[in-house]
Amino acid sequence: MIAAVIAAVVIPFALVVALMTRQSHDTFSFTIANGTRAALDMGQVPASQLPTQLSVRVGDTLEVTNNDVVTHTYTFLVLKPGETGRYTFRNSGSFTASCTVGEHSSVTINVKE
Repeated sequence: MIAAVIAAVVIPFALVVALMTRQSHDTFSFTIANGTRAALDMGQVPASQLPTQLSVRVGDTLEVTNNDVVTHTYTFLVLKPGETGRYTFRNSGSFTASCTVGEHSSVTINVKE
């Protein structure tokens, strides 16, 4: 009887503590605007400037939608027109990845624990 009472109190308490200490993860969403490639070809700054640096945590997700008429690369995502890609960061560190969305050709990504 005592064991059942202890289990009825301890198990729910342990679940609440586990849920409260669980880290939440963020999603960083960006959109590549239609006309981005045309603007770059004309030497103009595109309407959708994506960041040249990202600071994220392990478990965070990058989500990019390509609304342009050509394929673009942003970080680890290669997106055809109309595609949305997602990448969840699993390892900490500093990374450099490709970018065809702006005047820059690379993106630096800092991933922290």
